[in-house]
Amino acid sequence: MAVHDIVVVGGSFAGLSTAHYLLRHTIPKLEAHNRSNSSSQSYKVTLISTTDHFFFKVGSPRTVASPDLIPVDKVLLPIADGFKDYAADHFKLVIGTATSVDEGTKTISVSTHDGAGGQTNIPYATLVIATGSRSSSPLWTLQDTAQQTDAELKRVHAALQKASSSSVLIAGGGPAGVETAAYAYPKHETTILSGSTRLLTRLRPAIGQAAEAQLSKLGVRTIHNLRVISTATDPQNNNNKTTVTLSDNSTQTVDIYIDATGPRPNTSWLPSSLLSPQTSRVETDPTTLRTGSPNIYAIGDAASYSKLVLFDVNDAVRPLCSSILHDLWPSSSSGGKEGKPKEVPYKQMQKEMQVVPVGQKAGVGVVMGWKVPSWFVWMVKGRTYFIEKARGTVSGAEFVKA
Repeated sequence: MAVHDIVVVGGSFAGLSTAHYLLRHTIPKLEAHNRSNSSSQSYKVTLISTTDHFFFKVGSPRTVASPDLIPVDKVLLPIADGFKDYAADHFKLVIGTATSVDEGTKTISVSTHDGAGGQTNIPYATLVIATGSRSSSPLWTLQDTAQQTDAELKRVHAALQKASSSSVLIAGGGPAGVETAAYAYPKHETTILSGSTRLLTRLRPAIGQAAEAQLSKLGVRTIHNLRVISTATDPQNNNNKTTVTLSDNSTQTVDIYIDATGPRPNTSWLPSSLLSPQTSRVETDPTTLRTGSPNIYAIGDAASYSKLVLFDVNDAVRPLCSSILHDLWPSSSSGGKEGKPKEVPYKQMQKEMQVVPVGQKAGVGVVMGWKVPSWFVWMVKGRTYFIEKARGTVSGAEFVKA
């Protein structure tokens, strides 16, 4: 019997975790059931990733500030290492960029990054969209290659480590901007543009105000209601300064410019029929993670249910895979699906939940709707930025058990 191809597109948190769960739990259950019913139906997971590395972006603000705080090789990890124990007849890793999907032929067009280049079509019977979101700067998400992020980190490190004081401008008032500003301040004149009326707009106003007060104590200036419209660098000028044009039509030249503005959904390769016209995210049932197309699912930042937090990835993996298991469970000879496993609905966290370190000794945050003190933020995130979980994300450590 032909192999049922499950294709997962996306090599970050959502894609890696989903692939591991399918390989460890979903596929073994399906194949065990098939064997007990004298069926040879098998399943294979193909993971399509634009780059051959996983980027643990949670730790990126500290890595951006200095490689001494979190070395680059701790946040950029080879994907293949985490999947080396799976048999070739059950798993395949394809390094390339998905450029389109044809629901009629059930194929995905992929521009391969194997050195030779070229285009290939990958068939699917089940498709999981886990392409996440894409930032303007490679400091926060991988772009075409891991080398781009590595090179940009080294450029920023070299600029920040100059002995003389430099002007640092950070655009973006979300967690990445706030955390980076707090680490960039020593020796430098650092300014952060919130791009809004306050910092940390996803949380209640008091939290953003507290973050601004803590940054002010570090000597970081916060400016509201001002955005960067465009940037320009002079390649003939060895000082690598950047001139920014702002939303009030003024210009400013700075030694170091860091774009930490919010990401955009990485869904341009998908047909508009799958996307929300308002958000450009994949229209997804918030409890089952199914889309409006049969056997197509979405998880993480690319999906409409997501609030763009890691909880909406990690907590959604099991519900997603339970939907896939339910849909793929074979029919009995009587036409029913007796013994079909029960679906596990996704229940999204509705209360405020985010912690944002502000330097190595302070921070702001809310846990389960409760405002938490600085020491708690340091204890939960500020000490390590969860870097101890990076390799476990690649190897699927959180999903060893079903």
